Amino acid sequence: MTPAAQLPSLSRSAVVFLAALWLVKVGLLLLLGPVVFPDTGLYLHLGGEILNNPAWWRDGGWGDGFAPPALLRPYGYPLLVAGARLLAGSSYDHVLGLLQISASVALLALFVRVAWSLIADRRLLAVLTLLAALSGFSLFDGALLTDSLYSVLFLAVLLTLVAQMLGRATPGWAISLVLGVAWALSLSLRDVGLFHTIFPLVGVVLAARRHGLGLGRTVSLAFCFVLPVVLFVAVVIVWNGYRTGHPFYSITGGVNWLWPSVNMADRGLANPFDCADQVCDAARAHGVGKGMDGVLGLAQALWSDDHLDPVALGRVTLHHFLQTTGAHPVAFVVSVLGNMQLAHLADLAFNPLVNINEFCRLNAAIGTRLVPGLRELLQAVRHGELQVLPALLGSVVLALASLAGLVAFVIGTPIVAWRHRFDRESRVIIFLWAVAILFVGSYSIVHMEMRHAMPVIPLILLVTGWTLGRVNKLSNRP
Repeated sequence: MTPAAQLPSLSRSAVVFLAALWLVKVGLLLLLGPVVFPDTGLYLHLGGEILNNPAWWRDGGWGDGFAPPALLRPYGYPLLVAGARLLAGSSYDHVLGLLQISASVALLALFVRVAWSLIADRRLLAVLTLLAALSGFSLFDGALLTDSLYSVLFLAVLLTLVAQMLGRATPGWAISLVLGVAWALSLSLRDVGLFHTIFPLVGVVLAARRHGLGLGRTVSLAFCFVLPVVLFVAVVIVWNGYRTGHPFYSITGGVNWLWPSVNMADRGLANPFDCADQVCDAARAHGVGKGMDGVLGLAQALWSDDHLDPVALGRVTLHHFLQTTGAHPVAFVVSVLGNMQLAHLADLAFNPLVNINEFCRLNAAIGTRLVPGLRELLQAVRHGELQVLPALLGSVVLALASLAGLVAFVIGTPIVAWRHRFDRESRVIIFLWAVAILFVGSYSIVHMEMRHAMPVIPLILLVTGWTLGRVNKLSNRP
């Protein structure tokens, strides 16, 4: 086996750009402060419990509701909160923001190096780097949430495996073990990531095949990757069993399995509550609200009426989910497609104006969009405010360009890969294409918020950039 070629080094212009990006982000963090979301309070509460309650690790709050706070989220981020408070006191939020910004920019450096191995056109690479820096991936790295660090760990593992699949890095037991530890750390931030472990596991196998490794070596590399993940999950299950008397990995499914029925009812696609199970009984007895209120209301009714603990709730709601999707398959598929919010996904990847607007809107120190949204601009024109017409035209152009970028990703990529007879590079791209689509699709089965898509935004940009570059090569053939 010949030694692997190395990933290209960052050019001077890329280093300058990334350094400037880091300085701008840190400056905004110091000027505006971190972004706080509704979920932030739970992480801060758990971080405070770690510092102030010596018995925090023994008491899971069993019996305190259908989703006790101590069981609802993994403890990776609360531990970071506690560590930041010990290190910086009342400035802990800025320390967390600095950590997340630094990790995000470092990941962009890896993104540029991998992209340079796939995209030879420097101008296209520069555009992709700028879009990645202004995409939804970077939107939340100043927010006190798990999204930024989870995305960094997810992408660091996937992009490292891509480097191996391209022959730019050599698979080995040590690096597979390190990647497995990184993946386990990501699960300490977002437990649902366990379902996505199939992505890097497939990547390990494909990388081993790229380097001509035999079955035994491939299996051993996969084992090295999976081992830290299995140990982490086992520790969580044992810990939950110790502090509650009920061994389990996560209770979030107990609430999340209710989302499809609530969505179908909200959108008038079907009546998913016409069955005879406990969920339908609760819906008929208490009514069903819309969105999150509807989901939490049903879960609360099952807790109060039927005394379902979190594990029993999960069994009941999963049974209802399976029964409902089987009874209303068309409505379910339509609901999943609606959950994908393709226009928003396109904006997250390809529309810097929308992402800058969202950053401004979400930050309490600003609280409003820098430029009115497309809907507001349309309303203004209807009311005769023609001075906003240039802004409206610019917004429409960006929106259409973003949708075109997503179409190029979804439809153009497999066509271009087929035109190239699925050569070695094309197979790597199809792997990333499948990861992004399956990732978004897996969330959309239940419930999709746009920040959930953060980990795959750079992958969408990378794949689209490759597709456009290959189309350009095909069109320039004599």
